[in-house]
Amino acid sequence: MDGRGREMINFLPLIYEDELLFSVISRYKQICGMESKRALEMDLFKIYKRMGRKSVLFPQYLDTFVSNLPPTSKLSIKEIITNHTMYPFYTAMLSEQKSQSVFIAMEKGYGKCIENMVGMAGSKVKSTNYLRYCPKCYKEDLEEIGESYWRRLPQVPGALYCPTHKVLYKDSNVVITDCRNDFYCVDEDTCNTEVMMDTNPNQFMLLNLRYMENVSYLFKQHVIKKDLTFIINFYIDRLRERGLASKGGKIYIERLIEAFLSYYPSDYLELMQSVVDIEKEANWLRLFVRNNNKNRSPLRHLLFLQFLGITVEELYSTKSTTGKQTILLKRTPLFDVEERRKQWLMIIEKNPGVSRSQLKQIGKGLHTWIYVNDREWYEEVTPRTRERKQKAEIIDWEKRDEGCLEFAKSAVERILNAEGKPIRITPSTIRREIGVSRWFNHAKLLKTRQYISDVTEDIESYRVRKIVWAIEEMIKQGEKLTVYKIQLKAGFGGGNKGIKDIIIKTIM
Repeated sequence: MDGRGREMINFLPLIYEDELLFSVISRYKQICGMESKRALEMDLFKIYKRMGRKSVLFPQYLDTFVSNLPPTSKLSIKEIITNHTMYPFYTAMLSEQKSQSVFIAMEKGYGKCIENMVGMAGSKVKSTNYLRYCPKCYKEDLEEIGESYWRRLPQVPGALYCPTHKVLYKDSNVVITDCRNDFYCVDEDTCNTEVMMDTNPNQFMLLNLRYMENVSYLFKQHVIKKDLTFIINFYIDRLRERGLASKGGKIYIERLIEAFLSYYPSDYLELMQSVVDIEKEANWLRLFVRNNNKNRSPLRHLLFLQFLGITVEELYSTKSTTGKQTILLKRTPLFDVEERRKQWLMIIEKNPGVSRSQLKQIGKGLHTWIYVNDREWYEEVTPRTRERKQKAEIIDWEKRDEGCLEFAKSAVERILNAEGKPIRITPSTIRREIGVSRWFNHAKLLKTRQYISDVTEDIESYRVRKIVWAIEEMIKQGEKLTVYKIQLKAGFGGGNKGIKDIIIKTIM
């Protein structure tokens, strides 16, 4: 007991680097031989009522937990939150004020889901459904320290590969999203040492390992927070340097989307829960670079920084930004009015019979100045010559429609018969296969538009086709069919419950 007669716990297991507090408590429970989850919570937190939702990622009531540790313990609330929870990742792109609110909620107890505070609830980027692990890390831990533990790094959305062993992370049997779940250790009941076969292109691993470098930095460095306005202005400055924004900071959004999709393969973006649908005006990338107060997933911030060729360290070390700015140009006249008039008359004299629009092209700059500042004189001296308009070619839209329809059918056939992982059939992929631009969507191409509409795959149909392809490929190669292996082969990662349900229905 302490001086006030309150019982304390006698010990706490040695805490490993990057270990989740959930993992520490799980090992404590195992060492003590406790069967009751309720008794465990009472022992550690001294809370006589239900604790409400318990989060694996964002534990609460940490002030009570720390005060209940042995007097010799040097473990602080700050150390727990910054080194043994997901706080550093999910608050990395939040302001200092919002981050502090999350910190206090974990310290004092919020009574509600902290995931809502960090923007996870409304985000399209979801956390994993199961605690994840690296099978090689697990095996090495058993050999070197006799036990293993739940690390933070595999729980990050978009974490596909272990940076140490360069193998795919795996789902354990421990559900991460169930607040009623018990505390489970990393052992033979929840994990195994089998390394999953990696069917992704090598490029995916290289892209993801760079992503993981930035994630690791966020966990290891206690960064000084930047507010969202600063971050968006930082992006604009970097886009300006790459020619993807004007001097004033206006973003050339179509160029940006094209460059982004050239950098990231679409299948990789699907694994990262960040597909950019160019058919939608409000796709996430368009909204991402707008200066508004909406939460953005840290995953997408890191994707965008990686696309720009910038580390997260460079963002946080930047002291000031410019962002959008008004460009004021001071114009100094090179000639007086008389001199300009002489030059304009010379152009007219040397180019008899040409139209005003042609004179404008010949005397670029000079024409603009005279037209704006000496309009009356311009009208007096500049001849009017009517250009004879060429008769526009009459298009036989019915004939063109038939030809385009054949192009579209051939393109769809090539897409369906292409080797490798299936490609989703959409208006954009059909156009890319043919090598044409948006004119292919012309309203007068009735049959073509109708055909494209008929063959366009919704996302569920496309997923089923990828799953069927994966099953057929695995059968050809003599691989054992499991839901998890099929999911990886099809390129969905291992934590999507909806995909698992589709696979089960397909193979039954």
